[in-house]
Amino acid sequence: MKKNIFLSIFIALNILLSCKNNKDNSQNIENNTQIDSSHNVSQESNNVQLIKTKDTVNDNYDNKIVNLPFDYEYANKLSNIDKTKYLLLYPQLVGEKLLEIKKIISSNSEDNPDEIFQINNGSYDFTSYVYCTSGDSDSQTLINIKDNKIIATESVGYSMPEGNETYQSFVINKDLSINVYDVQYNSGTRKILEKHQIKPNGAIIKIK
Repeated sequence: MKKNIFLSIFIALNILLSCKNNKDNSQNIENNTQIDSSHNVSQESNNVQLIKTKDTVNDNYDNKIVNLPFDYEYANKLSNIDKTKYLLLYPQLVGEKLLEIKKIISSNSEDNPDEIFQINNGSYDFTSYVYCTSGDSDSQTLINIKDNKIIATESVGYSMPEGNETYQSFVINKDLSINVYDVQYNSGTRKILEKHQIKPNGAIIKIK
């Protein structure tokens, strides 16, 4: 009789322990699911934040306007000393905007620009750019564009190191005048060769 009682108690305890373990396992599974779900949401949020941060960085650097004065000599030196500052002060066209302006340039000349800078010309109803080409010789050209057409163009820089003692460079001033310089390769000294002015109608005229 006692043996049967002990056996019944033993079976009952086993059933109770089994139920408790199942409940604990179920709770652990639920908790792990919640943790995984929370982790996935957190990871997704982090990914979105990374994308937003990348877009913000791109917004800071891409297709911004170069403020004046634009001293091409200084810009070149800065690009070798502090690339981050150079890109901030002298951002170049990228993406669709770059392709758009290159297409306009190629439709008017055989030039294939390596770099294009948009210049801050104030509130005029045309846009001003300096584009640079490189090869056996390097050149920089100032253009004004209105309604997707070039309305004025002027060569402002040129260099061919072999056989020459000087090269041409430029500064676009805040008043939209352009100084074109003759620069000595060895000493870096420069003298004004000519001076131009961007007019309100988009024309570029020689004033010296």
